[in-house]
Amino acid sequence: MNPTESIAHSFQPFGEDWQTLAPAARKVGAGVGALTGLVIGVAAAVPFAVALDIGLAGKAGLGLVVALLPALLFVLIARARWRRTHWRLDPGGLRVRRGIVWHKEILVPRSRVQHLDLERGPIERHFGLATLVVHTAGTRMHALRQSGFLDDDAVALRDALLPETDRHDDSL
Repeated sequence: MNPTESIAHSFQPFGEDWQTLAPAARKVGAGVGALTGLVIGVAAAVPFAVALDIGLAGKAGLGLVVALLPALLFVLIARARWRRTHWRLDPGGLRVRRGIVWHKEILVPRSRVQHLDLERGPIERHFGLATLVVHTAGTRMHALRQSGFLDDDAVALRDALLPETDRHDDSL
């Protein structure tokens, strides 16, 4: 049985429609963005408030604003990144469109696929997500790493992108 025939998940194999990343990926991206922005904001707020030599109440208020602005900015960027990332599987291979300011479309032809990895960190596992890493022919730096897939979709994409020779256990 061809792996693309057994796919019964949220996407249609060889479809013309571009798929969005899982809605849970938006939550994960926003959460990670908020934490990253908060760390950067706190790291910037303390020296900023000390340098301005403001009283304790002023330091707390200004520090809070300076700490929360990067967190808000990172959340907005993560949401925009999720909204601007689309993918589809067609007979040529896997296509990914992404980018907020600089738009990029990546095509990974099946004939160039060397091996595929699935990565699932603790936060991704909690939300049922996975990152698909497609290694292509070339140097070690040639790989497509796309996070935000539902776990079942990532497994199905991995199976669908396997080169024909890898699909048969009895081949030499």
